[in-house]
Amino acid sequence: MRVIKFLIISVLAVFMLSCKNDDKAIRLMCGEIHENYPLATLQDVYKTCYQDFFGAEHLMNDTAMARKYISYELGQCRDTDMSAMPKHEPTGFRHRFTRINFSCLVDGEITEEQLLTMFIEAAGKDNAFSDDWASEWLKIETIALDVNPEWADEELQSELRMAAQGRHAVRHSEAFRDNYNPHYRIVRN
Repeated sequence: MRVIKFLIISVLAVFMLSCKNDDKAIRLMCGEIHENYPLATLQDVYKTCYQDFFGAEHLMNDTAMARKYISYELGQCRDTDMSAMPKHEPTGFRHRFTRINFSCLVDGEITEEQLLTMFIEAAGKDNAFSDDWASEWLKIETIALDVNPEWADEELQSELRMAAQGRHAVRHSEAFRDNYNPHYRIVRN
């Protein structure tokens, strides 16, 4: 009986420690987003956490189309200043995936083929962290608004909760797109 009690207490302790570590990691991530992207909104927090939770699966329906779109997007952003975002940036608070900025292609650090291969490998299977994105998002949202109360926007929060219930991706906010010019692909970290 003592062994069973010990095992139960041990499992609960590990679970509670894990939750506290997640909370700390979410706080850190939100602080970094606020510091690095002062014009970001809660929508951008959702975006990076969604990417971390699901990977690039929502973008990978057709390899040939992915190749064409990378080529097209590269052509569109070749003469664009992409320096507002780092060349490599982890997603979310677990850092399961990394955003590879298209500036790596423009600067010749990697080829389109290399990026496509990494992207396909990252999207090649079910990457979902768990089955409960909606609960995960509510926890992230609560901590995010504690870190930066300026992100509060009831209408946006409602839209993001509905998106989370349906496990839907969102685009970066208009403010983020206009100010930070995001051009990247998600690859496995």
